Amino acid sequence: MASGSIAAFSPEATVSVAAGIASNAVALGGSGPSLLVFNSTSSIAFLRLGASTSLTATSGDLPVPAGVQLLLTVGATVTAAAVLLSSGSGTVYLTRGSGSAY
Repeated sequence: MASGSIAAFSPEATVSVAAGIASNAVALGGSGPSLLVFNSTSSIAFLRLGASTSLTATSGDLPVPAGVQLLLTVGATVTAAAVLLSSGSGTVYLTRGSGSAY
């Protein structure tokens, strides 16, 4: 595919994180270079990516606004994610795959 080309997002595996005011980490499924993050909560979610489920998210990590989808490019070494909410509790979904949002 030529540089700058757009390919429809193709999901491989989705995991959910039971998120709250304490950090919670999960192993990611799939191996594609894209990660679609969906914050289904009514609070800001903070996301940290890494290679171990011993990760701890903090309020200094990537903020994902409430109700928003965010598509990220991730390296092959990213196999886990940690999520922390600014308040309340809810579910954040993480889908590994290939392609872009459009």
